[in-house]
Amino acid sequence: MNQAAAPTATKSVGLIAGDGKLPAILARSARERGYRVIAGALSPEARQRVMPHCDKVHLMAPGQLGRNLKLLEQDGVTEVVFIGKVPKLNLLRNLTKLDWMAIKELSKLPDFNDDTIQRAVGNLCEERGMKVLTQREFLQHLFADVGVLTNNRPSAGEYADVEFGFRIAKEIARLDIGQTVIVKNQMIVAIEAIEGTDEAIKRAVALARGPVVVVKVARFDRDPRFDTPTAGMSTLQSMLAPKPGGVLAVEANETLLVEREEMVSFADSNGISIVALK
Repeated sequence: MNQAAAPTATKSVGLIAGDGKLPAILARSARERGYRVIAGALSPEARQRVMPHCDKVHLMAPGQLGRNLKLLEQDGVTEVVFIGKVPKLNLLRNLTKLDWMAIKELSKLPDFNDDTIQRAVGNLCEERGMKVLTQREFLQHLFADVGVLTNNRPSAGEYADVEFGFRIAKEIARLDIGQTVIVKNQMIVAIEAIEGTDEAIKRAVALARGPVVVVKVARFDRDPRFDTPTAGMSTLQSMLAPKPGGVLAVEANETLLVEREEMVSFADSNGISIVALK
């Protein structure tokens, strides 16, 4: 579907758009930099979000790998960027909808971890002449710097939980389990797995029956083309407990804050501290 004309574009970028707000933010940033943006939306919701900011939008099924690559090639795309949530559960629930190329490529993989699948798809794009760009190239302004972002500051006990959680989170990220742990009084209350960050936090708040410390990190060996930790309003909303409080700690210069100003305001209103650390 064609959209309103962008400023004179010098080259095209293919935006592989999952769910959430980041794909639309990146599309807008790319157009401001003079790109013609061709989106491959991986859900109807993603299509609606990116449509106002793109020159053309295709609805793509994640398992139709051959068709998806052909559409990008037909539009003259030589650079692509992947962004947004693509729950692995969606792929596992739709194995019958895989095309022949997807079946062939998946059969080569040693496992079906997110990182393994993403690297394979990215490498396939580059084999076909499409360079995979990092999200940072368009969204550098959204990465959190070191420091306390809110007026609320963690207590000494919460800082101890942050330091404890940071070590554990780095280890589970290394093992490709998840990138988030939730801590209370230096005890692990929940660990993110396939359910995702927000559901892990909600589970932890219910178990702790009160505010918790959430620690989100990046993997040390991550592929920056795909694996960028993010936090947004839904992260903070998941932290709401029967009484105010809690800490969201993210890895500085590695974590995207999707709605920074709104997040800080919401956190301050609910007694939550936001901290970025190395």
